[in-house]
Amino acid sequence: MKLQKITPLVLSFLIPACFWGQTLLKGENFTVLSDDNKPVSAMDTLFKGKTSIKLDGKEQSVAVLKNGNYRNFRVEMDVAGEVMAGLCFHVADNNNYQFIYFRPGLGGTREAIQYIPIYNGALSWVFYNYPEYEKTAEIKSLEWIHAAFEVRGNQLKVYVDDSKEPQMEVGLFEIHGNGGNFMLRSLFGTSYFANITVTPLEEAEETKLPEPDTQYLTDWEISRQFPRDTTPGNFQKVLKKALSENSWKPIDHKRDHFVNFSRYFEYPNGVVVARKTISSATARTLRMGFDYVGKVQILLNGQTVFKNNNINFQRMFDATYELNLPLKQGDNELVVIAEGDGAFFGKGFKYLGRFQHTNWGFIASLKDTP
Repeated sequence: MKLQKITPLVLSFLIPACFWGQTLLKGENFTVLSDDNKPVSAMDTLFKGKTSIKLDGKEQSVAVLKNGNYRNFRVEMDVAGEVMAGLCFHVADNNNYQFIYFRPGLGGTREAIQYIPIYNGALSWVFYNYPEYEKTAEIKSLEWIHAAFEVRGNQLKVYVDDSKEPQMEVGLFEIHGNGGNFMLRSLFGTSYFANITVTPLEEAEETKLPEPDTQYLTDWEISRQFPRDTTPGNFQKVLKKALSENSWKPIDHKRDHFVNFSRYFEYPNGVVVARKTISSATARTLRMGFDYVGKVQILLNGQTVFKNNNINFQRMFDATYELNLPLKQGDNELVVIAEGDGAFFGKGFKYLGRFQHTNWGFIASLKDTP
């Protein structure tokens, strides 16, 4: 069915507007939450000549639109962010959504814009990075820019300061449900949002995404989540418990090549074991390229082939590390014990009242040795 053309609506924080017969974004339509996940009062703020919604990243962490549901749309707004300022869309709930945001302090670099799918509250920025998920834009801290976000089907386009060509064009990852709400979000500093408009767009055909690269190890069985523990030998205790239980479940998300454990746990904050079988017709050696975040221990047929004692907290890329896997004839068991980055922040990264991992997982690929 062809949609009727609708004039874009200015979404003032306190002034009601309507579209498709629904009241949209009058004052009571927003819920502003603190980083303790508590509703707080908020008022329009005048910043550099614009009446705006102010989020300070702590007392006002996110602004949630009540009862919104959008799949295809164009959102435009003026944004002035200090550190990280962005739009959450296709919001299934406050922990699962698509997130596109600006890093104004890194304007002019390849880290100025970043797209991340948020699973269970995890801001997995080390996974989804340049060259595909981070892009350059000329932006400055606490200076107004005009931004447009256009979503059709499974594609996102981002335009900055009325550019005719998008600064970013990227295929979206799957989030629970089809379409969803909007939120505004600020992290690590203050952000201002003004002159927000939304225009519904017609449904578009899904863009065919590139076929997954089969060299990546994406199909695993994973254990339940075990509590973090700083005592020596904790990984070995976790492995022993995991192997003694019948709580394994299969996973396989080929498109992003990563094993992102935050997809699979509603409250990602512990240690997990992943295992897979590698079958070989003969005894031979394969080269495994890998990278990870947090802490990991890798075992082949019960023998440790890699272990780190310090938290790795950098962008993750294919084959940052490499090691040889001496396979025996027949079935070989590859095991990865993984703890995310929560300990980097002490009790964990604080998001809406809970402390959790924000990055948790690894990437791995196999190839023949030279």
